[in-house]
Amino acid sequence: MELHIQSEFDCVYSINGEFYERADSLTMSEYDVVYVTVFPLKHTLLPYTVKLNGAENVKTELAHGLRLSPDHYLLTLAPRYVIVYGNASNVAPPQSGRISRLFSLIKSGDVGAAYAMLSADLRAEIDKNTLADFFSEYEKIAECNWESGGKFYLIDKNGAAKLHSYSLKDEFIDDISECD
Repeated sequence: MELHIQSEFDCVYSINGEFYERADSLTMSEYDVVYVTVFPLKHTLLPYTVKLNGAENVKTELAHGLRLSPDHYLLTLAPRYVIVYGNASNVAPPQSGRISRLFSLIKSGDVGAAYAMLSADLRAEIDKNTLADFFSEYEKIAECNWESGGKFYLIDKNGAAKLHSYSLKDEFIDDISECD
């Protein structure tokens, strides 16, 4: 099974004692116990450790771990501040792709800006309400940056993940569809 770690801030990781600059795709057994220590590169953030017990889901204020499919486990990390914990809900990680920005705009209520990210062909097929309704039942997005092809997971409030794909045309999102 592949472990994918995404964070909302620049950091390095110690995973079971080994240092990594990136942790997009690491191999682990679904029965492994994995310790992920996060070392932020910004002096106002604090390091912390998350314990993963195999492929169990994890949900804390700082870490959200979810088994996306039989072969993929995603751990999303939020920043830890000196006084107040951050919250990872509906925040796209830095350097996120277009689909994460689209999702964040819709969840923040800026459907007009999200609609402007669509190609003219797709805007001709759907309206703003249809776009907002498409994402309404989902709480999080996880781009599959470990592979090419514009794939991403939409995750609902129960932790169920559905694989989707999108395509671009002239730098605009031209199609979004659920994968089988």
